[in-house]
Amino acid sequence: MIELEGFAVYLDKIERAQEWMAFLKEHQDAVNATLAPEHITVERIFSLSFNDRLYLCWYSEQTAPSPDVAESTNPIDQVHVAFWRECIDETVPSLKFRLENEFVNPDMISE
Repeated sequence: MIELEGFAVYLDKIERAQEWMAFLKEHQDAVNATLAPEHITVERIFSLSFNDRLYLCWYSEQTAPSPDVAESTNPIDQVHVAFWRECIDETVPSLKFRLENEFVNPDMISE
């Protein structure tokens, strides 16, 4: 399963959202360790400015649906959820992207 979805950042929390992204990058090994239990093989976070709003967009490739990260007892997940609650404006509809096509370099496919 491949997903891409963008979430609006509160207008007054842009700097805090940048701190959040820096935190995740600074703790990359710990964040990477959370992926397997969440059935995630790849996760990438993009930022996008659209209609004068900053959006953080999550791209993920999953082998199965992920459990609710808000219920995780992992300290990294708990910090991540706290940043989410502080920075993401859930009153703004998310940007949901639908995969239309996928192209893979055949030389990169392992047999």
